[in-house]
Amino acid sequence: MTLVARSGALTDIGLHRKTNEDTFIVAPPLFAVCDGMGGAQAGEVASGLAAETLAAAVADGRPLLAAAEEANAAVFRRATGDSDHTGMGTTLTAVVLGGDVGRFVHIGDSRAYLLRGDVLEQLSDDHSLVGEMLRDGRLTEEEAASHPHRSILSRALGTEALARIDEFEVDLRAGDVLLLCSDGLSGVVRAEVIKKMLGRADPGDAAARLIAEARKNGGPDNITAVVLRLDESLPGDEEVTLVVPAGLAATVVLAAPVAAEAETAAGESGAQQADAADGADGGGEAHVTPPAPEPAVGVPPAPEPADAVPPASAAPPRGAKRGLGCLAVVLALLFVIAGAGVLTVSTVFYVGVDEGRLAVYSGVPAALGPLQLHAVYRRSSLPYESLGPVERRLVDEQSLHTKGGVMTLSQTLGMWP
Repeated sequence: MTLVARSGALTDIGLHRKTNEDTFIVAPPLFAVCDGMGGAQAGEVASGLAAETLAAAVADGRPLLAAAEEANAAVFRRATGDSDHTGMGTTLTAVVLGGDVGRFVHIGDSRAYLLRGDVLEQLSDDHSLVGEMLRDGRLTEEEAASHPHRSILSRALGTEALARIDEFEVDLRAGDVLLLCSDGLSGVVRAEVIKKMLGRADPGDAAARLIAEARKNGGPDNITAVVLRLDESLPGDEEVTLVVPAGLAATVVLAAPVAAEAETAAGESGAQQADAADGADGGGEAHVTPPAPEPAVGVPPAPEPADAVPPASAAPPRGAKRGLGCLAVVLALLFVIAGAGVLTVSTVFYVGVDEGRLAVYSGVPAALGPLQLHAVYRRSSLPYESLGPVERRLVDEQSLHTKGGVMTLSQTLGMWP
């Protein structure tokens, strides 16, 4: 039996992002979603480069896995060869349809779903810290859904020379519906809602409604949905896809209130700047008041008699006053810095290593001359060497947290019995 796929694909910036780092491919028989990471414009570059490389390789007749490996190599070369893109990467969830079989590749936490009848099945595994903890039985579904570190990936395309990419096949039937989506959709839209929306006859309508649901639930990330409805082909049938811009990797951004997005972006930017200041200075900024300008010179006083004795309390020379003013400024600056250091040590936290074992530190991992801006808050008996690569990365990053946040991270790492 030969199946024909009708497709609908849309992507949206969401309500809290400045740029859209998602890219999707609608190039039958290839369909894919890439969700970039890396900050600034690096995530956008990674997802776009991966999509273009994948689509070109498949169009040249390469098997899907080989094409995904080429995309990994392209992103890795750019990330290691350009300092502006260091550390970037992307997820990739893709399918090539052939006859009644779907051939998939997958890496990261974008997802592939299959709706068959009234049953929705997640076909892909999340390559994330929380996904691995869920599969190991260390978290429940409910805990995983709200875990503060659910966005930390354990695998991604382009972050290492040889990526471990999942490959699998699914036998398809007439009436099946496939969904490829970024975590901006799956992270905020419940499975029963996804199932309901995928039941709509028009795949384009289903994609639009899924994105609307993600925005209604806060839209914290970029949102992408590629929906494929499979039917048995009849003589004369042709595959029907939505009209998308020219190019193998097509991106369509939904219209949204520009003013609202600008306001959100400005607020987010301000919050990021405030967070950076908190992390560096413990929540306070050092403001130094410059010395007051010297009085304007007026009419000189009348000369005193030659035998007049200068009073003992005569004012010091101008150079001496300048020296005293500079000393006062330096002392004030040191006082402010010392105060900021004390405040920093008491308000922010991170996980680090103390004599080979994990520890929670208060403060920031830095020093100002002889002044250490951190101190051990609580020691664990867990050796750093016992951690896996994902957990080590979390420790090595030394990211700053609130007290509640660092204790959640320490429990995730298994620091306490």
